[in-house]
Amino acid sequence: MGAEHCSHVDDRAGHEPVRRPSCPIALRTTTMAAMLNGELADHGVYDGFELQWFDDALHGTGMAVLLSRREDRSVDCYVHHDICLDRAMYGIGAGVRTWNRVDLRGAHLEVHADGVSAEVAFLDVDGRQVMIDIDDRDGVARRPAAMLAPVGAGTVRPSSLMLVWMPRFDLVRSAPGRGPVVRIDGEDVALGTLPGARWHGRHLLKYAAPVWPIELCRDGDAPAVSGGQGRACLTGDGRAVKAISAAAEGHAAHIVFDPAFPDLRALDAGQAREGRWTVAVNDVDLTGGVWTATPGPGRTEVHLEVTRSWRPGALPWLMRVVTTLMPVFRRWPRTYAWRATVPDGGGPPHGRWLRTGGQDGTAYRRATRT
Repeated sequence: MGAEHCSHVDDRAGHEPVRRPSCPIALRTTTMAAMLNGELADHGVYDGFELQWFDDALHGTGMAVLLSRREDRSVDCYVHHDICLDRAMYGIGAGVRTWNRVDLRGAHLEVHADGVSAEVAFLDVDGRQVMIDIDDRDGVARRPAAMLAPVGAGTVRPSSLMLVWMPRFDLVRSAPGRGPVVRIDGEDVALGTLPGARWHGRHLLKYAAPVWPIELCRDGDAPAVSGGQGRACLTGDGRAVKAISAAAEGHAAHIVFDPAFPDLRALDAGQAREGRWTVAVNDVDLTGGVWTATPGPGRTEVHLEVTRSWRPGALPWLMRVVTTLMPVFRRWPRTYAWRATVPDGGGPPHGRWLRTGGQDGTAYRRATRT
């Protein structure tokens, strides 16, 4: 899958305007410079954290910190006051509990050829001092791998199908005399562990740079064909949508339809159509499924079913073992489905994502003792 699927676009300079087909699909993507996250094993309030580093014209430069609450899996977000983030992108876990603008000028997150260095300190919403200090650099070049983050596995009420692609992903290594420190309210907090940690020498701390979040059909997004999120790529006659693309710094995402998605206004009552779809980023397939369009009185019902697991390419042996023994890494996309109603006459679609059961991250938390 790639940019060649978008050779026919819906803006045709020099031609008479044509009616764009009715298709409710939207696609968006953005970029994050770096990420580091981990699970907490024994803290009474929090069960995990994530550090996010931004450094681009859209977001600015600085850090955001996410703390996930053990009780209900809601997330407290701490955002450096000089960066601009889209709060709607943070519908992970049970959703945003608090959104806090804080001064994180001294924070840093840097991914090097030989490891990662990160440090941040701040007060949480309840007045606890939170301090994270991680540095596993040792002069030995790492061999990062590409990974689809299982972010959506633990999302309770999804507002999109969020696919977070990490083209260069790794685990923090054990460093003699310089272990990772997570300290909350003056107490060191134990991290989750991967089975066999003494043997493989890795912490359950994941980092990546860059990180590319992709969202399919976010709640409230206008369809690509009507000037909303993404760029529609039409068939030669302009009557159907072959693909929708979205691009950000360093990457492009695509959803490709086979056959092309028809103009819903051209369907006769009872003339249901169906096909397959695939989401890819920079020519790497991530997941996919089937689509159906079923006309009814005054409306058309459009469904997207995710039926494909993520199929990783070549992985280092440890990541291959982990993603095999913990099926959540590969299978979680198959727990998502989108239901939309598109009014006749081309009105805005009304759609929502559903979790269809299965992978909810429980097996992962049990295996990592978090």
